[in-house]
Amino acid sequence: MLDFEQLAFIEKWRQRASRGIVVALDGTRGDILVTMRVGEGADHLDLRGRDNTGAVRKSRLTLGDRVTIAIEYRARDVGKAKGRGVSGNLVAPGAKLEGTVVTAGEIVANGCGVQILISGDTLPDVSPGDDVSFVIADEGKAYLIPTR
Repeated sequence: MLDFEQLAFIEKWRQRASRGIVVALDGTRGDILVTMRVGEGADHLDLRGRDNTGAVRKSRLTLGDRVTIAIEYRARDVGKAKGRGVSGNLVAPGAKLEGTVVTAGEIVANGCGVQILISGDTLPDVSPGDDVSFVIADEGKAYLIPTR
């Protein structure tokens, strides 16, 4: 069952959630880590996050399923960007991201080809249009967005 905070997050970020294809599922440590591929060909980007609500298990996702997921990451080692992109094309702990801040506040959306949602308290003093560089601190919190 989703709590109010999780439902509020899903509703707030439904329009900014990423749509892609499930390329990996890992449940060996209890919680499920889901990896979703956004884009095609050389321009693809893989987003990985830990299922924060249990919805991935309940919906019985399998490889190849098309899904809409909002993944909230935490940043560390914040600095000025020198370009755009993600190291290794995988957004996961230790990946370096460079991009432009799209929205700021409680959650910061960083545009580096795909909108990456970053917890606002880990990216202080940023404004829309700022070019920032940072490292993903830990696994993202993945929220499966129900589709009809």
